[in-house]
Amino acid sequence: MTDRSNEPLAEQALLRLSIYVTTGVGLAGVVMGLVTGARSVLFDGIYSIVDVAMTGLALIVSRLLAKDGSRRFQFGYWHFEPMVAAFNGTVLGLSCLYALLDAVIALTSGGNRMEFGPASLYAIVSAAVCLVMALRVGRAARALDSELLRVDSRAFLIGGLVSLALLASFLAGLALERFGRAALAPYVDPLVLIAVILGVAPIPALTVARGLKEIFLVAPRALDARVRGVLEAARARHGFAGFTSYVAKTGRARFVDAYFLVPPDFPALSVPAFDAIRDEIAAELDEDGAPLWLNISFTADREWA
Repeated sequence: MTDRSNEPLAEQALLRLSIYVTTGVGLAGVVMGLVTGARSVLFDGIYSIVDVAMTGLALIVSRLLAKDGSRRFQFGYWHFEPMVAAFNGTVLGLSCLYALLDAVIALTSGGNRMEFGPASLYAIVSAAVCLVMALRVGRAARALDSELLRVDSRAFLIGGLVSLALLASFLAGLALERFGRAALAPYVDPLVLIAVILGVAPIPALTVARGLKEIFLVAPRALDARVRGVLEAARARHGFAGFTSYVAKTGRARFVDAYFLVPPDFPALSVPAFDAIRDEIAAELDEDGAPLWLNISFTADREWA
């Protein structure tokens, strides 16, 4: 089993770095949006600032996950992880909806005049920073199997894609002004903002859907199939009459309840022998030390199974 004792510290360090970087990008976006008059840049900045609050919440949860359970939370704090993911996706989705309505209003009101040159510089810097962070945090999320970091990586990816789209729109606006189509330039900002929002909206929606599945304890198909495969092998190996199983995944923690049906002619085994069977199954279900809450019972009564 791999030593995962340092993983919470690594996760928290990345979340803190994310807060610092996102705060800088967000404040720069708000200031540049106000200076240049670009609603799209202002949205980008406000989106980043909202994401800072969500990342701060994720950092608090990460610290809780590093602790053992308490008398009040006897199963640990794993359930907070999907709750934060769902809340994060909901808030970011509502931010997108508000910005979309604002862009439609601007589009139907004659567009929005802005300074494309300074805004283009912001878009270049913001895109570079966000995409680098998305790559770094995404790699860490896969290595640590952290849903908190996955959500943060998606947020950086959204920010980077938004900034790239903004850059393309600003360059198009500059081209329109240079080639005698200045009357069309005010429509560039709201049109691109609408396109960007429609493009990134599925990402927070998927984050919410994934979080809600774990909140409502929807059994993951892959985990259910793997558990049933391991239990079927154990049933055949030890001669049990059958089994039932129940699985759930909350954050990075897996919860498995299994009941083996013992036939009437099954030879009597000692408690250590049953514990050895439990150890076999636990070893087969181990995923590089990922948290596993495993209960295995043995009964001759089908009703209990």
